Amino acid sequence: MIFLNTEEMQDLTGFKLATRQCRWLADHGYPFDTSRSGKPKVLRTYLEQRLCPGLSNINGIEEPNFAALR
Repeated sequence: MIFLNTEEMQDLTGFKLATRQCRWLADHGYPFDTSRSGKPKVLRTYLEQRLCPGLSNINGIEEPNFAALR
C-alpha cells in the first residue's frame, strides 16, 4: 500500500498541522487512518479513484465494455 506523502497531504488539505489535516479529511469524506504520531494516512489509490472516476480499475488492466456489444 502506498500512502500520500507529507507534501501531497498538505497540497490536498491546504494544512500543515496533522490535526487540521484530519479534520479536513473527515469533513470531506476521505477515509484515513492515523500513524502513531497522529499524522493522517490516505491511500494514493483511493485519491486517484476519487479524483479520476474514469480510471475505475486500479490494477491497470482494462476490461472490455460488454454493455457496448448490445
